[in-house]
Amino acid sequence: MSSDERTGQYNENFIVALQWMWGDGYLAPGGAGEVEELLRDVDLTGSRVLDIGSGLGAIAILLAERHGAKEVVGIDVEPHLVEHSRDRARNAGVSNRVTFDLVEPGPLPFADASFDAVFTKDAIVHIPDKPPFYGEVLRVLKPGGLFIGSDWLRGGSGEPPPIARDWLAFVHLDFRMRNLDETKEALETAGFLDVRMNDRNHWYQNEVKTELAALTGARFEGLVERIGEAAADYRRRSSELKRQVIDAGFLRPTHFLGYKPG
Repeated sequence: MSSDERTGQYNENFIVALQWMWGDGYLAPGGAGEVEELLRDVDLTGSRVLDIGSGLGAIAILLAERHGAKEVVGIDVEPHLVEHSRDRARNAGVSNRVTFDLVEPGPLPFADASFDAVFTKDAIVHIPDKPPFYGEVLRVLKPGGLFIGSDWLRGGSGEPPPIARDWLAFVHLDFRMRNLDETKEALETAGFLDVRMNDRNHWYQNEVKTELAALTGARFEGLVERIGEAAADYRRRSSELKRQVIDAGFLRPTHFLGYKPG
């Protein structure tokens, strides 16, 4: 996939619309609140952390400012997102300990045992072959290091139901989705210990109502002013379809946590 194609997935109108729903700097459901839930039982004090799929940089800065990470390295495959992130870090005055790098899909460009923790939030759904990726995460973690994140998993197996196929076709995003049991098994096979999974489908059934509220009435008109009627209407129709996929039990955002053997 070329960088132009990736930028086409997360173009400027798209990132404005996602932040409209989830808050400044956030490109994934629940915004800062869901990140805090993901980190609720995690201590990153003094850690060197890798943030995979760092988006607009808000989470990487949060890891440093509110969760005590000593250093955070964010990586993304889209150049304009990396530039946004670097600007955000400069404006926040944390560029000395929160940095962002542009990477290509494939092996992680870091030495073995480089990080105390690896974090990712709703970005690795785009990775087609997860087991090699999990192996790369294990490689760059120090012994005893923590892998924590959230991925968009699916319910069931086999061919997606018609409503899910309609949604995936509508959003034109190359989501490669596995279910919870497959994901847990893959993490354990890669070598992670004490793997824990937290299915957030029930939470998202409620959260998507808030998302849709940001796409109706006066809020929707405000978004139209920002990105135009066609782009705003596309965003609204996408979220309406997604609500049906969530309610049907197909889309299951899931938190996960695992440790590298010490």
